[in-house]
Amino acid sequence: MDPTTIDVEKVTAVLLIDGWHYIQPRSFHIEPYAFTSGDDVVAKPQPGYFFAKIDQISREMQYFLGPIDCVMAVRFAVATAVDRDDDDEDGGDRDHDRDDDEEEF
Repeated sequence: MDPTTIDVEKVTAVLLIDGWHYIQPRSFHIEPYAFTSGDDVVAKPQPGYFFAKIDQISREMQYFLGPIDCVMAVRFAVATAVDRDDDDEDGGDRDHDRDDDEEEF
């Protein structure tokens, strides 16, 4: 995967000018949007973002949509793996293993 590629399915928060918004899982989308009045388009479609989040006070679902240029940053989940040091063959931590001759109270 290219290090600059962001999977929109993994976005967990969006930074807008008013701060971070922690979003509902898999709700972030980038699609064209336009303002309409009835059946008439009153503003030319442009690239935009969409996400949903739960308000922390009212617990109501909120929906956000706007120009993609207003997104300052995103947080996203990255799969990670633990790289274990194979020096300790029995899998224990040498610094924290109890000596056999220590007394237990």
